[in-house]
Amino acid sequence: MTAVFPAYLNCLYKKGVHVLTFNDYLAKRDALWMKPIYDLLGVTVAFVQETMNNQEKKEAYSKDITYVTAKEAGFDYLRDSLTYDKKDLIHRNFYLAIVDEADSILIDEARVPLVIASKTKEVSSNLQRVRDVISTLIPKVDYQIDDYSQNVYLTEQGIKRIEKFLQCDNLYTEKNFKLVQEVNCALYAEALLQRDVDYIVRNK
Repeated sequence: MTAVFPAYLNCLYKKGVHVLTFNDYLAKRDALWMKPIYDLLGVTVAFVQETMNNQEKKEAYSKDITYVTAKEAGFDYLRDSLTYDKKDLIHRNFYLAIVDEADSILIDEARVPLVIASKTKEVSSNLQRVRDVISTLIPKVDYQIDDYSQNVYLTEQGIKRIEKFLQCDNLYTEKNFKLVQEVNCALYAEALLQRDVDYIVRNK
């Protein structure tokens, strides 16, 4: 309810307001719950879901107020960055965001980078070695999983174990940027994804 007042006041500038929630359920629920109030005030509201196509998302983002998860808004921003034609952009210019459950979104969610993968001819010799060391990590010792089982992050001990195995000195230096991405992706897959539930391997 408290988000309604700043959302309404700021959307009067007609630049768009995002209300960032933790998951798709909350984005849809809150938008529908508050819609009668926004209708009474004469402003438009919509919500974005991960399963929507680009046109549906574009229409939702064009409303005065848009409820969307921080993660999906981030991925849509990355997709826009890969677009060559202006008419294919999903987002409009950013103006204001209201963050719901700020501790989860700005701390827990921020531990895992948003990455869009695409086919590439580049072959990295580190991938197998990264996978090998990730498979040796001990849960709750080398890495921690958040309360929602949505994010995973390395502990100090886990970082030291990886640095020693990969012989990379400081894992978080600029020269190791790609390596950090590979470590984060491998850790996410190892700790949070379940085969035949979150992904399927075919024609191996």
